[in-house]
Amino acid sequence: MRTLIVAGLFVASAIAQSNTVPGLDARLSYAGDPVYYGRRGAAHPGGEVAIMFSYYMCNTGAIDVPWTAPMNPEHPMFAFTVVREKNGRLEQITNQATTFAKHAFGAENVERDCGPCALTGTGLRVGCSDAYSANTNSNRYYLAPQSEIDPWTGIWEPVGSYFDRGEPDVGAPANSDGSRSLLNGSSGVFADQVRNRVTLREQDLLEADRLFVAMHMVLRGEDGDAHFDNLGRRRANMTWNGGTWVVSNAAQPYQQGSVLHEWTGATVSSARNGEDDGHFFVAVKVTDNGNGTWHYEYALQNFDNARGGASFRIPLCPSVQVTGVSFRDVDQNLLNEWSWSRVGSELVFSAPLDNPLDWNTMFNFGFDCAVAPVGGDVVVDQARLGAGALSVTIATQVPSGIAEVTSLGAGCGNPAPSITVQGLPTLPNPGFGITLVSEPNSQSLLFLSAQQDNVLLAPGCTQFLQDASIQTFGFYVADGSGVTQVSIPLPLDPAFDGVRLYWQAAQLQSGGPVFGEFAVSNGTAVRFGCR
Repeated sequence: MRTLIVAGLFVASAIAQSNTVPGLDARLSYAGDPVYYGRRGAAHPGGEVAIMFSYYMCNTGAIDVPWTAPMNPEHPMFAFTVVREKNGRLEQITNQATTFAKHAFGAENVERDCGPCALTGTGLRVGCSDAYSANTNSNRYYLAPQSEIDPWTGIWEPVGSYFDRGEPDVGAPANSDGSRSLLNGSSGVFADQVRNRVTLREQDLLEADRLFVAMHMVLRGEDGDAHFDNLGRRRANMTWNGGTWVVSNAAQPYQQGSVLHEWTGATVSSARNGEDDGHFFVAVKVTDNGNGTWHYEYALQNFDNARGGASFRIPLCPSVQVTGVSFRDVDQNLLNEWSWSRVGSELVFSAPLDNPLDWNTMFNFGFDCAVAPVGGDVVVDQARLGAGALSVTIATQVPSGIAEVTSLGAGCGNPAPSITVQGLPTLPNPGFGITLVSEPNSQSLLFLSAQQDNVLLAPGCTQFLQDASIQTFGFYVADGSGVTQVSIPLPLDPAFDGVRLYWQAAQLQSGGPVFGEFAVSNGTAVRFGCR
């Protein structure tokens, strides 16, 4: 499966993104200035509140950014998120089913943070900046479900959309004729000051150690390589004064990029589905529990992947026990939680059909186990059919190593002895071993080390093992053909999982290049793993 995924990504990389417009590029240059709009529901702290915040964007491309108001689909769109850090974990506290996205309807064209601003053009001109205040962004006449937007291509279809249907739905045929049915501010549902704005549970706000407002700009036809500067975040303050919520910017300035970079002590990485679909971000924080176990905490964010995530797979040796497995999504529905199971050499979190990880959304996954972190890959399986591979593989920190053999460099001698690895260093593998090829009936020592080095022993001869950790694995006499088979059966033991060892041999050789007595083999690195 892994080979098929890699091959699929390679093929996809040779194909351009389907609707890329050459020269189209913009960046989000600011998000912040939150404003409070009201609350609903039970008495504090059991209700929900609405906020909104402002943004600036800049046309950094070579052509004008198309900017038409709905019901024409050629305009930028903006999705909102609020994230908290709580007890060392970063969590999203907006539900994207109730927090709608902004459809921009007109460009300001000023020289604010880009420049120089072009004097002529249409839409957002080259070098020009646009700003929408929190009050403008909070207008429900221009807020619609983010589920209607393809975040990878930026395509939004007005026919049959929320704007077309209205609220309540006006019914056929007016709900699918491409003309706006949603009324501007006069619809009775908007008497609720929270509805469709950035919606937050008061309890989530009270339990926040740090709070961040974040925004994601979507631009139809912008190449996927240019999407990363479409994200931005700023730390915010929200406090209850006994009668209302007081909101403001925190001292920390606006930062570009994923809010996952705000997670203290975490490492962040990303990958995408070639040129066919967008990115997932993974942040991981591993804590030593001090009792021989480690706590793994992952935050998985769907940045701009339209097909969504259906499962999250983490490599883990079958012999390793996990405890304290946890999952957190963004709603309060306990019936749609992701389940977890052990499948082969993986810990697999799986989504029900009605709760995939959709774009601009972050879920949390955690567990404890007795394996230290190593570099490895996690896999996100796509939730829906579509162009591209079935899965996206992301390099990160994991509790289970991938079996791997790497060459460190050539040996020396006349002839130079050689070592080759037989079989993959997977756990378990009773047939694993090393083959040493040298002169017939020659005598050799096989060495291993926990650390790599590069020590010049003689011209053209390198020792690849570190002196401080080098050990003699064994003394061997070759057969009449010069071959020695060294059997190293590997048990199913989590203590070996992710361990990397470095191997090299020295053969007694009259007139050899090292001290006139030895020839040295090539060096080989072996990492043991459960897959």
